Amino acid sequence: MRKRAISILSVLILAGCAANAAISFAHTAAIEAGGENRYKAVRLTPQIYNASNSDLSDLSIKDGNGENVPYFINTGFEMAYSDREAYPLEQTHFIESFEPVFTVRSGGKRTNIVIEGLKNLRLCDISIHTDSMFKRNVYTAHGIGKELYNISLDGASYVDTTIPMGWSIPQEEAYSITIDDGDDKPISVSRVTVRYYADDLVFEGNAGHSYTLEFSGDPEKTAPVYDIGRYKGDILKGTIDRAAIGEIRYMYEPEEIQPGRDYRTVFNIVVIIVALLLGTVIVMRLRKR
Repeated sequence: MRKRAISILSVLILAGCAANAAISFAHTAAIEAGGENRYKAVRLTPQIYNASNSDLSDLSIKDGNGENVPYFINTGFEMAYSDREAYPLEQTHFIESFEPVFTVRSGGKRTNIVIEGLKNLRLCDISIHTDSMFKRNVYTAHGIGKELYNISLDGASYVDTTIPMGWSIPQEEAYSITIDDGDDKPISVSRVTVRYYADDLVFEGNAGHSYTLEFSGDPEKTAPVYDIGRYKGDILKGTIDRAAIGEIRYMYEPEEIQPGRDYRTVFNIVVIIVALLLGTVIVMRLRKR
């Protein structure tokens, strides 16, 4: 009886370990550090935001030995200026831009521009590039509306095809912008440009050493708290070397993800089912004995 109890307990522990392993996997990105200064800063890319928690609580930096490297998140820097002996501080944010993949779907007097790769980005604005002449109302999934136009008359051009996003943070894998076409034909969209507010991870590092960024999108993760964050103001006053994100390795391929599907949950369920089936087989064999 004691042996059977021990065996059953072992099965339960195995299932628990399997479940824990299922939710603790991580994507990784190589950090290419260089320069002679003590501190390095690496800017996060849209791909990292897309696969991380919205508050970046799941990020960690590892050194070549797999040890955690303390860091802090820098969302911008404060720039002092003088004005009649007064020294207010002006916050300057890091703004990056990229051209995402998108599809255009027209019908019902509306055109939907479905943009990929915006999940968890703090959006600054979205610009539509077109050669079509138009003046129409445009709406975003967050309810932001604006009249956009691209008009050329008598040698003069009047253009405003940019939608301010006001720090909106999409949670969807695919983000939609709707153009009210009315009775007109849909406009031709050649490109879309997205500007977003970026973050730097600042850490102490050495050129020539290997560092790895890990991120999982695990909602159970909590942000680490390091001493380096308590004196980040002093660090930011000095010179910081620029590091770069190298190759990103995913636990799954991003193009395999479809909107509305949580592949982490599917993966976890499969692992847990396999562990439980294995446990059932072991228990049945023990009963036969």
